[in-house]
Parts: sequence; structure tokens; C-alpha cells
Amino acid sequence: MAIDILPKEFPSTPDHAILIGDAHEHPAYADASADIVLCSCDQVLFRVHSITLTLASGWFRTLLSLPQGPPPYKQALTPEILHVAEPADVIAGLLCMSSGQELPKLDSFEYVVELLHAAEKYDMPGALSIIRLAVTSPPLLDSHPIRIYGIACQWGWFEEARLASLKTLGLDLFSPGTAKDLSSIDSPYLTKLMALHRQRRDVLQSGLDSPSEFYANGYPGRCVNCQREVIHSAWFQMKYAWLAAIEKRPDEIATGGIMLRRELQELLEAACQHCHRKLYNAEGTIGKLRAVLDRLPTVVEVSRCGHKHYAPITDASYIKLD
Repeated sequence: MAIDILPKEFPSTPDHAILIGDAHEHPAYADASADIVLCSCDQVLFRVHSITLTLASGWFRTLLSLPQGPPPYKQALTPEILHVAEPADVIAGLLCMSSGQELPKLDSFEYVVELLHAAEKYDMPGALSIIRLAVTSPPLLDSHPIRIYGIACQWGWFEEARLASLKTLGLDLFSPGTAKDLSSIDSPYLTKLMALHRQRRDVLQSGLDSPSEFYANGYPGRCVNCQREVIHSAWFQMKYAWLAAIEKRPDEIATGGIMLRRELQELLEAACQHCHRKLYNAEGTIGKLRAVLDRLPTVVEVSRCGHKHYAPITDASYIKLD
């Protein structure tokens, strides 16, 4: 068991008083009428009514239902003291979620993970549902999309996992800064996330290489105006810049900022060396390039066979990996 209950052969009242005296009470949980006292690992006392614990926690409900006669030193109706392994901020957070008090700030990823593990440990579905909502809040999802994706997959929160995968599109998965985050993801879900990024690159390359969409891919290159042979150097420079961007600067692709790159501006200004007319129609070229970007897959489809929490989404812009 992760919780450490004081032994039944606990010394008499004086030593018991010293134990309480070594700790200090949490100001929000100092109700003298409470019948349970939780003592955190950093020596903070939480006076809690047992009914609160039994309603919120399956673990405490089972524990407190076990028959155990009070030893002699409890004849004075002193509260039962339970030592727990978590620090005070985690215990306070769980109790706030369980007792209708103002929720703690859930803008720290490390704190949310601690709460998540504790809520699982003590079987607290209400707290878990609140944490599930918190992981997709902007402060967490925008700053830790890969880690949120991993946690959501691990817990079977597949809608949250898909949203987190969308937020990873602007990240280079092979940069040194993401290695630690990726290592925390279970391998099947890591494979799916990496496949999403790989397929985005492949779809972009296929679209940019298409001679039916972009006449500059034809060989030999010709001017649409004078039909004389030309070299579409500006087109190839722009195309290679875009393919390099999705590898090293994927945020420019994900946000559409790639449309503002100088390579596209230079392409639209390119002229035939023979008739000196522009080689590319600006409106048509931009429209086709936007269409290519719109075809890129945006989310991973993650599911677990028979999982009750998964609800399919009709949006077609995802990868399905069987």
C-alpha cells in the first residue's frame, strides 16, 4: 500500500501529542469536528470528515469500511491520523476537487502529473475528470503538447490525444529539445505521432511535385505566354524551401506563415527571359499552394479496441493506422 497508517500499537497520549505538535495544520482544513487527519509527507495536517473521503475516493472508502476497533488511547475520540506519501500541495489539490472548494491553479505540468498519479492511486474519478479537462487548457497544451499527448494516450483520453497531436504540428520531433518528451510516450502512440509528421511531409512533397497542379514541374519548362523553353528556377527554389521548412521549421507550415516567405514573393515576380511577361498567375498559384497545405493531415487517430471513452470524429483530416 502506498499509504502508511499509524500502527495500532501506537504509544500512549503524550507521544501522540508530540507527533501532532511536529506538524502544522493547513488553514483550509482545520475543522476541529473532523474525524480524520491526513498528514502529508512534508508534515502538514488536513482535518477531513470521513464522509468526504469515502464519497470521493474508492481507496479510502474501502479502507475506512474495514472493521477495526479503536485501541485504548482512542477512547477520548481523538481523530484518526493517516500518513500519506504525497506533499501538502497535492493533498490540498485533491481535497479541493473533492469537497466543492475553489480549484487550485492547474497551469503547471509537473503539478498536474502529481495530481493525476495521486488521483489514480486513491481511485478518485471526480478529480480525474477535472484533471482531464485541465490538460487541454491553453497554458498546458500550448507549452507541453507532446507530453500531454503521451499522457492522454496512456489514459485512454483519445479526443484529448488528437487535440494534442494537432498542437505538435509546429514542432520538430527530431530536435534535441523534444527527445525527453518523446521518451515518455508509449511506443505504439509515439509511432503514430511520428507517422503523422512524416505523412505531412510526404503529402506536401507530392502536391508540390504534381505536374497537373503546377505546370512548372513539366519538362521541358515552357513559358505559358510565348511557349518558349524556360528554366523555372524560382519555382524549384520555392519548392525546396517549403520542403526544408516542414523538416526544420514546421511551425511555418502549420500556421501558414510559409506563405509570407520571400521565395513565394520572388516566384510571383519571376518573368520569362524571352517575352518578359510573368511566368505565374499570382491568384491561381497562391490558391493551389493553399489547397496543398489544406490537404496535409492534422491529427492522429488513436483508439483502443473496445475503449468506452473513444468517440469517432467525422473530420477526415487524420491518419488512420491499423
